[in-house]
This record gives sequence, structure tokens and C-alpha cells, in this order.
Amino acid sequence: MLPLQAQTLKLLDSYPTFSGEEISLQSVLGSKPVYLKFWATWCLDCRRELPSLQRSYEQYHNDIAMYAVNLNINETDDAIRQLQHESGLTMPIVIDQNGSIASNFNFVGTPFHVLINTRGEVVYTTYRNDAKLAFKLAQLAKGQKVAVSIEEPSEQALQGLDNLVPKTGTSLLYFSAVWCDTYMLDVDASIAANCVNANKTINQLFTDNPQLNIQAYVTHLWTNNSDIADYQQRLKIMYAVNMDKQNTLFRHYQAKGYPTLIVLKQGKEVARFSDFSLLQKVGSKLQFYTN
Repeated sequence: MLPLQAQTLKLLDSYPTFSGEEISLQSVLGSKPVYLKFWATWCLDCRRELPSLQRSYEQYHNDIAMYAVNLNINETDDAIRQLQHESGLTMPIVIDQNGSIASNFNFVGTPFHVLINTRGEVVYTTYRNDAKLAFKLAQLAKGQKVAVSIEEPSEQALQGLDNLVPKTGTSLLYFSAVWCDTYMLDVDASIAANCVNANKTINQLFTDNPQLNIQAYVTHLWTNNSDIADYQQRLKIMYAVNMDKQNTLFRHYQAKGYPTLIVLKQGKEVARFSDFSLLQKVGSKLQFYTN
């Protein structure tokens, strides 16, 4: 068996931080060890881990470059600011641009932790904030070698994704999450309600316009195939629902949250909807674009 190789990253030139500054993660790699903590304000486990994250930052920030990487999905500045204040988090918050940081990893949910050595190689990833993570952090801070333990990344290229959408007629791309109407109910009821309304809208469109090409995708985060089946049964969804592995299509069309509905004509985007709070208003606009 070949030895497990450390993973390297593909990153943009710079990323915004919540404080308003730009940071080049690429330039940090190789200069010192790096710890990336992927999180979202609506992730309850992420919230519970913030005090521990802050303690780790206070202990190691001089020896390790540490960043709280926000997924930037269904986020608002107010939600980040409030949680930052409540938890006393001083660790820099990096806003992932179109998932280009997260896409390096084959992870299926947050919280997710990534450790990178001084050669710029990912040597450890985990979902658990436990004693093993603490030990690996201590090793990094001391300049010790960290044994490689990672999940292989998914090598899904964006090349050719446009071919999934017909270049003639009207097509609808619908992005959602199987947990949007359930999990989010306890986190942000307005988001859950918006997801419920969106599903009603798409169901009605499918019923009234059988000629429409409706392509529905749910995020791979916190989702497996049985979850999709339950989702379709629970919401009485009649159209096909596919998993967007590694959120490839979501990133390709630069969607920002769930739900998102994109209307394409002749393969070109003509409208985009993310607020379904006023069903009648959305319905009338969709009739205009789909007739």
C-alpha cells in the first residue's frame, strides 16, 4: 500500500475577512502552520464549539495562522456579528468566496477542521473537536511532524457543466437543502418558511408547466441518498431531485444560499429568485419568464 500523501490546496489570490480586510491564504501557506475551521452561524455544533475555538486561538495564534472560515451560505453580516460578540471570538473570520476554499475538501458538513503544515500541505482533517485535534494542534505549534490523516478531495471539474442545461427553450435550476425546512426551523424560522414556500412554488410550476425543464439539486452537506428520498416524500415532490456533490453546480452558478431558483432561456440566465415569502408575487414573475 502506498503511503498517504499530504494534500495541497487550490486557492484564489485573496479572500475577504469579516473585518473588511483582504487576506492571501496562499501567501500564508508555507510560511507557518495553518488551522482552518469551517463553520456557519446556523450550524448549532459550530456555535457550541466557538468558546473552545477561541481558547485555542488565544493559546496558539503566535505559532499557527488560525482562521474561522465561514461557508458564506445563507449568511448575514448581522448573524455573524452577533455570534462573534456573544462568543467573544477574536480569531480572524474569512469569508469563503463561492466555496473555493471548501471545494478543496471532500467534507459533508460543518464543523470541519483542517490542519496544514509549514510546507503548505493539508495533513489532518476532522469533524471532531476532541483530544486528538488538540494533540495535533500542539504538534503543529511546536513545529513537530504531524502524521497525515486526511480525506481525499473530490476532483470534480467545472468544465462542461453548462452542457447539463439545454441551450434552447426555458430551463429552471433549483438549489435547496433537504434539511432547510426542518433543521433551520430551530435556527432561523424565516429561512425554513422561505424553503417551504420555495418548494410549493416549484411543485406548482411542475404541475402547471409539464413542458418546463426543471432541474433540482440539493447540497451534499449533511445529506445522503436516503435523506433525499425522505425529503421528496415529506414535501410530496414529484420531480427528480439530484445531489449537488461538492456543491459544484451551486458554485458554478454563483448561488449564495438556499433556496435559489435560476431561470435560463436559451442557456442564458434571465432571472434569479431567493425570496419566496410572497408566493403570489414570485408566481406572477415566474409566469412572465416561463410563458
